Amino acid sequence: MISVYLVQSLEQYYLSNYKENLENQARLLSVFIKPGFGEGEEWAEDTVRLAREFRDLHEMEIIVLDNYAQIVGTSGSQVNVGRRLIRDEITRALAGTLSDNMRYDPVNEERRYYMAYPIENNQRIIGVIYLSGSLRSVDETLSEVKTILLSGVGLALAVSFFLGIVLTRTITLPIKEVTGQAHEMAGGDFSRKIKVQTPDEIGELGETFNYLAERLSHTIDEMSTEKNKVEAIINNMSEGVAALNGKGHLIQINPSARRLIKNLNLKVPALNRSGFGLLRSLIGSEATRRFVRKQEPLTAEISSQDPACTMQVKIAPFKVDKGKLDGTLIVLHDITRERELTRRQEEFVADVSHELRTPLATVKSYVETLLDGAAEDPQARTRFLNVLAKETERMVRMVKDLLVLSQMDSNRVDWEKTEMDLRSTALEAAGQARQKLRGELPAVKVMIEPDFSKAFADRDKIMRVFTNLLNNALKYTPPDGEVRVSAVEQDHHIKVSIEDNGSGISEEELPHIFERFYRVEKTRSRDFGGTGLGLSIARKIIEAHGGKIWIDSAPGAGTKVSFTLPGNPGEGVE
Repeated sequence: MISVYLVQSLEQYYLSNYKENLENQARLLSVFIKPGFGEGEEWAEDTVRLAREFRDLHEMEIIVLDNYAQIVGTSGSQVNVGRRLIRDEITRALAGTLSDNMRYDPVNEERRYYMAYPIENNQRIIGVIYLSGSLRSVDETLSEVKTILLSGVGLALAVSFFLGIVLTRTITLPIKEVTGQAHEMAGGDFSRKIKVQTPDEIGELGETFNYLAERLSHTIDEMSTEKNKVEAIINNMSEGVAALNGKGHLIQINPSARRLIKNLNLKVPALNRSGFGLLRSLIGSEATRRFVRKQEPLTAEISSQDPACTMQVKIAPFKVDKGKLDGTLIVLHDITRERELTRRQEEFVADVSHELRTPLATVKSYVETLLDGAAEDPQARTRFLNVLAKETERMVRMVKDLLVLSQMDSNRVDWEKTEMDLRSTALEAAGQARQKLRGELPAVKVMIEPDFSKAFADRDKIMRVFTNLLNNALKYTPPDGEVRVSAVEQDHHIKVSIEDNGSGISEEELPHIFERFYRVEKTRSRDFGGTGLGLSIARKIIEAHGGKIWIDSAPGAGTKVSFTLPGNPGEGVE
């Protein structure tokens, strides 16, 4: 661009100088021609001579014309003298304006410069001096200048190109390396490092990019670790967790949720498929529409009968942006056990109230009778006081049994486990049971050998188990029947069985036999003075030793109660 500007400027400079030179020559020539302009043949010859001298001196062609554009003198051939010469420049000059032009001469193959200079006399145009000169020398000079400039430009471009390549490689190679690392980072590879070779801005960019890669790698590792932790927590939660995205598609569900949904006899949707069907199945269509419209958390409780289960469903929106639901969180909590415990607690309270109401009513009525005058009758007073003592003793036993169960439920019982002889314990318990019940009772046979292996347990607590089980066996076995106590070793444990040939228990009652206050024959049990807590206490004691207790029975075929105990010290649950 600079070269083009310089060439154009030089050309304008040379042309301006050339024009100025022609104009000076025309002005000088007009000074010599004007005094005698048009004064005969002698003047014409002088004009021709003067034009030729100027031509020889300044290398130009000169034509002198009158005010009719007729040639009156020329520095060239005299053949054209007297003829009219019509050119644009001459026409404008006859109008009083200095005019010039530049045209290409195809004969001489060069550019020529033409100038028409008006000759004035008393503010009247009397003629025109028409000058023309070759621009060959100007063109040759400009050509040389162009050659020099083009050579300089070429050299400058070559040097600039070389320097550009060097600078480009200096700048672009690190940038390409940074770009390559960016692609690697986009693919998840943060191990690649940029080699910093210069301490300039590019070097600082490389160092910053290396630091960025390191921080990103560290952050992604932390996020991945946290994600794995969250997934592990969610997958191992007892609560079921499922998540839907803003379009309602299932994006996350843990194994507990799948299990709980199947327990409700519902179909588990596949991942990335619509989950609104599951939502409607859990809380209903109306609740689902209300949730989507209001976008507020809600809680519902649903139940299933086969299998029997109760679920608490919590549904909450997440990332609600500008009124748009971006996702839904579904949490399923199995509250079957809680509801069952609540039901049992209510039943327990009702049973305790029922069990205490009868003896308290009896005590109240007898006390009122004594206060009304029965105390004056010695026989009645004694009989009433015996009944009061019996009912009071029954309530005391019930309260004690309830306290024992409460202590076991809250793990506030001290266990003193030692090696114990099962045969002597069974014989002692049988004696206590027979002494307590009295009357005509069936025989008790302890079929445990004297050298039988020792059990590792709390003797007092096991004594209570034996006593409770033998009491029940003796109560419901006819006097001509028999109660047998036996023990065998099984897989590092001792299995103890108490079997009778009494009336037995029906199949529908067996699942409830260990429940508190449950009685097979409630009227007869009250007659025997039982509290309905003996088997519950026995189960608690056996389970606390790490064993199990169960009952095999059928109506008319007798009953067999079995339980296990650890056979060696250190085994079982302490």
